[in-house]
Parts: sequence; structure tokens; C-alpha cells
Amino acid sequence: MSRRKLLLLASAASSALVLPAAAVSAGRPQQVVLPGPVPYATPVPPLVGRAALSQVYLAPRLHISSDQRVRVGIGPDARPVRIRDRQRLVVHGKGDYQLAIGGPIEGVRPAPGTQSTPGLRTDQLLWAGFSPGHKVLAADVFLRPRAAAPYLPLRLQLERRADGAVLTVTNATAIEQLVYTGTARPPELARLLDDTRRASLAGVRLTGTFATFYGEVTTLKSRPRIAAPLHVRGELSLPGHAPVAFDRILGDGRPLSFRVEARGTGTPHVRLEASPAQVVRLLRPPGAPTWAQAVERRPLPVSDLVRKLMTTRLQLVRSDQFQTYLADPDADGRSRTVYDYETVAFEPRPAVPGSTGGAGGGGSDALLVALAALGALVVAGGGLVAWAHS
Repeated sequence: MSRRKLLLLASAASSALVLPAAAVSAGRPQQVVLPGPVPYATPVPPLVGRAALSQVYLAPRLHISSDQRVRVGIGPDARPVRIRDRQRLVVHGKGDYQLAIGGPIEGVRPAPGTQSTPGLRTDQLLWAGFSPGHKVLAADVFLRPRAAAPYLPLRLQLERRADGAVLTVTNATAIEQLVYTGTARPPELARLLDDTRRASLAGVRLTGTFATFYGEVTTLKSRPRIAAPLHVRGELSLPGHAPVAFDRILGDGRPLSFRVEARGTGTPHVRLEASPAQVVRLLRPPGAPTWAQAVERRPLPVSDLVRKLMTTRLQLVRSDQFQTYLADPDADGRSRTVYDYETVAFEPRPAVPGSTGGAGGGGSDALLVALAALGALVVAGGGLVAWAHS
């Protein structure tokens, strides 16, 4: 769904909630927007930098998908000391694009497979050029750890002991959320739960939708904590001993943290991969293949159905948010992010690479972003200055 449609949907929902007292007391139906696909629970992620808001121009009918692998180097206490994001954008369609992706960026360099050369401005990754129908834009983006680390999905803690080490892994995405409640009809709630479950199992974004409530719509007095479900797998090892492997889901009705113990002496080594996951367990219908069949078989409390619908959709929104550590320039694009954490040797920080030429797209792109950096203060119609085709 486009950004314009989402804004119209949110506006309509807000109007639906503001009813005269007489209408509420009479129990008249009102349409209430459900969570998803936006707004996100917090402003970050996607990451933002110190520069002005990112500026994007896409020719009509251009779309961009984003795949990211965030590599987090952790120190002896398992805290992040280096963060690098390899972002691979695929431009679909024919036309011009001018992209500025914000974040606490130290440097960029071309990544394998790119067909253009990235540019760098203060806290912004730059792309500009022309897509003949399909174009790959790939960059390694080096981030300032202190600014970027608070928005990683996991918190790690490593405790050294005389006979080994203990690693604690915690889902760091949990946040209190406002949740509506009220009276609605079970068949409609069941249909919406089934729609939500299908989207979750398919791994696709939620679409904007409404539910019909009757009478007063209120909020829960106690705000539930909503977390993105995370699939975490990896290993903890000590020299001379077999690694201790783990594979867990954090969230989706399961605990948000776990501990791993490894025996031995020497320096512990951690390696793990985390990715946002679907809501599966909490959307499983009780005693039936679908929620529609479940409510037909036996009465289910309306308040429980409403709460489950709201909270599971909020979890999916939160999960979707962590699919975009760096922003996808296309608000309607498909985004996927995987987070890798691994112990790195302590050493002085290396020189940060800036943008370099000679990758894929050739010199025209390099000149393009250089001119953009010099002329970035000139703004025309809220966008970047006009750039030539690459």
C-alpha cells in the first residue's frame, strides 16, 4: 500500500474514533484502523544521521527492494565495537533515481555486484543515476558504533568464570504500546486473525485494514510490551572445546532472553545470526485449523480476540521495522535484514574508507556523486539538485 493510501487510512481511522457521545452510547458501529503496516513503534530504526532528512527521487513506476546484512563486531564483553551494513538495493523499472540514505555513517565503499559507485556526504549514502529496467546498487556502509548500537535488535552480555563463560542473549526490541479494546463481532475478528496469520506465515507485510467496533472504544489500562520475534542461532566456544550451539526464537509467546554456558579456559568466541521472524505460536487457532472454525466450534471471549488481534499485528509491525536497519528509499519496497554478531580481536580502529571509484558503474557515477556533494546545499523543489544520468 502506498504512503498516500496509508495516510488516508490513518486519517479516516482517527475520524472514526471521534464520535459524538450519543453515537457511542447508542452502540453505533465505527471503523477502527488496525496496526500495520505503519506507523512503526519508534522513530528508529531505520537509522538517522546528523544531516538533514534523507532526500529521495524515484521516477514513476520505479521500485526498490533492499537486502541488508549487518555485521556487528563485539569485544570481550560482547558489546558492539564495529558495525558494518552491506546494503544491496535492486532498482526495478526504467527511469531516473536520486537517493540519499541517512545514518551515523563513517564511510562507504562499493560492495560486490554493484553496478554503480556509491557516494558519501555527511551521514548520508548517495546514489544517483538511471535504471534501464534493472539495476543493482550495493555498498558496504561503516557506521559509528556508539550511535548505531542502541538500535540493534539484540543485547549480548558475556560473563567470564573460572571454569568457563556464560553468554546472555536478550531481545532488545520490546517497547510498551497503546492497544485499543472494545466490542466487536467474533466472526469478523476471526477473519481478521486468519488474514493476519496468512500474512505472517507468508512473510509479507501487513496491509492496512479496519475492524468494526460497536459502542465505546477504549485503550487497555496497562500497556502491553510488544517485541519483534527474533530467530537467533549460533555458538559459544572456548579454545580446545567443542562449540555450544543454540537455536532459539525470542518472542512470539516465548521468553525474550536465554543463557548459554560453555566450559573451558581461554578467550570465549561468540558467533550468532539473528533475523526478524514471523508470529506463529500466538496466531495458532485453538483446536481448529482456522480462527473462523475455532469461533464456530465454541465461544471465545471477544476481549481476548481483540487483544490477540491488536498485539500480534503490533508484533508484526515491530518485526517489519527491524527489517530496515538502513532505510529502504522506496517506502513500499520489500526489505530484509540479517544481523551477524561475532567476537573480534581488540585493536585500534582502522582508517575508515570513504567512497572510491572503479566499481561496476564506472566513472560517470563517481563524478555524479562528487558534484552532488559540492552542490548539496542547493535544493530545488525539496529534492536534490538535478543530476545527470549514469
